[in-house]
Amino acid sequence: MASSPPVSLIAARYQRFVAETLAKRIPAILRTAEEGLGDDAIKQLRAVGRAIEADGPMVLDLTGWPFGGWEDMPARVNGKRPRQASFFDVEYWMYYRILQSVRFPETRLDPFRVIKHRDLDKHLAWAETALAATADFQAGLKLSLDANAHDLSQIAKPAEIYRIGGDLLKIDPGEVNRLNIVADNFGAEFLGDLVLAILAAEHGIEVVIHVKQLPMFVSDATTDDVTILLDRMNPASSFAQRLSKAVRQGLIRFASNPIWSSPRFFDKLPTEELGSGPRVLTVLKGDLNFRRAVGDVTVDIGTPFEQLPVLPAAPLLSLRSIKSYCVAGVTEWPAGLSRTEFPMDGSVVAVQKIPNRGASFSPEAPAVRAPSLQRLRQFLKRGGTGS
Repeated sequence: MASSPPVSLIAARYQRFVAETLAKRIPAILRTAEEGLGDDAIKQLRAVGRAIEADGPMVLDLTGWPFGGWEDMPARVNGKRPRQASFFDVEYWMYYRILQSVRFPETRLDPFRVIKHRDLDKHLAWAETALAATADFQAGLKLSLDANAHDLSQIAKPAEIYRIGGDLLKIDPGEVNRLNIVADNFGAEFLGDLVLAILAAEHGIEVVIHVKQLPMFVSDATTDDVTILLDRMNPASSFAQRLSKAVRQGLIRFASNPIWSSPRFFDKLPTEELGSGPRVLTVLKGDLNFRRAVGDVTVDIGTPFEQLPVLPAAPLLSLRSIKSYCVAGVTEWPAGLSRTEFPMDGSVVAVQKIPNRGASFSPEAPAVRAPSLQRLRQFLKRGGTGS
């Protein structure tokens, strides 16, 4: 077993990520959000950028903010500076400010809609090919894992790919009766998740795809994205027909809970929405969701999950490309790759089983319902064909 590295090296990993993100990724994210917006919204976005650059004190006022799970955020960030506060809190503060710049509670305008939907037709064509080429449930899991590389907030692609935990994808679909997919990015990744969902449903597995209420982190898959995708499908395609059949049969459905968009860790997972029992498989997509599952820790990568102060309320199968400092529970690691200065650009593709702590909590009820899935209901009424 590898010895633990000095604490200073572990801390340096976090500091390196935060410094690079504040200097490069966040300005790029704010510029991306400007596309298609009016002058007032752009002015507010640029004010956010100046505040972060100047390391000015953060302010978050929840007046008029109707979404659950944010209640303690003002106490967590108000008066703190971005370079002093938890980076997890800084990110959520920034995306809150981005949504406020477009008055999201009133307008429901996705500030990232242009970049998210620009290549949707191309991604749908890819999904048609991917579905035909994906032979079975295990191959569907691998497709879903590999698709996590598609993250619109990344500014560079990895030069090399390393894989860990691939044997954990060897799951017999006959041992699963409920599959939860906690979605991450819209676009090619989400369509890869839908390919997995179709294959699972055709094995008779109930599939619930959990998406977000709020359009944050640039490419997060939301309820509105689902309805737009369904409307854009070619009804003559095999992908659309197989997905439509599974939806009509009740084997695939979409759900949205406040927890997925709130600045909370997953010790407060809504376990009643995930189901329970040994035949429930919950697939957790993406780096941010992993961070939320384990309390956004910065520890030696070999630290056992059971030693972490935060664990999810339900067991999870994490599929992600590592894009941050937060790594734990590692039992294998690529030969020759540093355990402290590893790339945080998606180069390391990881599959990990995250155990649950055993506790079960539910977030506060939201003050408003999730954005409507009206177009999904229309889709079902017309027999699951695209418009």
